[in-house]
Amino acid sequence: MKTLFEAEDAIFQFDEDNTTFQFGWKGTVGLVSMQKIMRMATEIASDFKNVHWLVDRRALEGYSPECRIWIKNDFVQKDGKEMLVKIDKIAVLESESPMATLSSNVLADAIKKVNPSIESKTFDYVQPASNWLAGIVVEPVVEKKSGLRKLFSKK
Repeated sequence: MKTLFEAEDAIFQFDEDNTTFQFGWKGTVGLVSMQKIMRMATEIASDFKNVHWLVDRRALEGYSPECRIWIKNDFVQKDGKEMLVKIDKIAVLESESPMATLSSNVLADAIKKVNPSIESKTFDYVQPASNWLAGIVVEPVVEKKSGLRKLFSKK
């Protein structure tokens, strides 16, 4: 994962091997960071057939009003439309803030209107989210019970 942009309110990384964008939103995300990141993502996505998004909302408090307006009216409908149709999966690390979650879900719904075939899933941790995006299936660990237990248990 290579960091392409970082500011107080956001970090943008890209994993070229898995064509995964990782957006990390922190505090209240402003218009300048959002525009910079989304324009970079659009430019990069033009070189690939499909891209995945890992959206880390854990430290998100919300988006500035200008940011929400730009995403819904300009990015989703115009500037980013070509990239949005290339997204096949979005993994989300959820914020604990109900307002941040609500605001993010409104923007996610606007994105899904452009590309209704996007699969999305919510995760608690980065690694399972990254694995899912990359198509890596990790079997859950099943604890084996020892046969010795029967020998020492009372009936």
